[in-house]
Amino acid sequence: MTEPLFRLTYDGGDADHHVIDMRLLGASLQGADKIISDGLILLVHSRPPRRGERAPVIAKVREPAPGSYDLIGALQDYAWLLPLGLPVAQQVVGTHISEWLAAVKAYFSGRPDLAEAAMQALVDLNRDHLAARDAAEARMHEERMGYLDAIRQTLAQQQKPLEQFVAPVGRSVTSATFAPAGARSVSVNLEDADAIRASGEVSWTDLQEVQLKTDGFRFHTSGLSIENPERDGYLMAKVSDPRFEQQENAYTAAAQRRAEIVVLARKGYRGDELVKIDIVDFRRELGL
Repeated sequence: MTEPLFRLTYDGGDADHHVIDMRLLGASLQGADKIISDGLILLVHSRPPRRGERAPVIAKVREPAPGSYDLIGALQDYAWLLPLGLPVAQQVVGTHISEWLAAVKAYFSGRPDLAEAAMQALVDLNRDHLAARDAAEARMHEERMGYLDAIRQTLAQQQKPLEQFVAPVGRSVTSATFAPAGARSVSVNLEDADAIRASGEVSWTDLQEVQLKTDGFRFHTSGLSIENPERDGYLMAKVSDPRFEQQENAYTAAAQRRAEIVVLARKGYRGDELVKIDIVDFRRELGL
């Protein structure tokens, strides 16, 4: 096996005796594989994963530490990281995975402030990578905007994988911890797991006209990046309007100008917090 990329540890409960419920472990490993794979594809290709695409990650069970159940993961072929350049990859891959996991956990456990901070850290890593390639300033800005868009779209796809990952927590073990090589670990306890499991429960308003501020460019995505209209931060709004699929459309034009728009949409709330917006029709762009 190649050099470990991360360690995955389950503690407490059954793990105290070096065992874990097989069904829950299987679900957890599937979720972990998906989250890590999507994060690595984001790092290497600066885009969300395509259907069925996965990074060459492998995981092995090893002799556990006392009171835990332990696995290690690695890439089957580090040549897969060549688009980054191996020196850069070796420097940033652990930190990238750590920040990606932190963003995923925070996004689905009701901590949008921490999710935004982790996403900004990912953008900063990408900025340093672009600077190392001596990219022109205008191109760097465009690529950063596209990368942030890709992060938000990929992040929105992690609900099910994260629920799978935390499946054993509270049912067979008391915590699960990702420890990327050379970077800070990310742990999920019972309180986190309950919040994550509840995060899929969203209540929707009726359709209404909503004024939104777009946030930069749209790059190969089924969503539109917008400023959260009810608090600081951003959201990736789902756009169900068929016109959004056209190469040139009112949404993309407005996004390129960071314009304010009025749309017909419904809002999705988790408790009192706005977490989703589904846009069905474009009404007008303000200021035109």
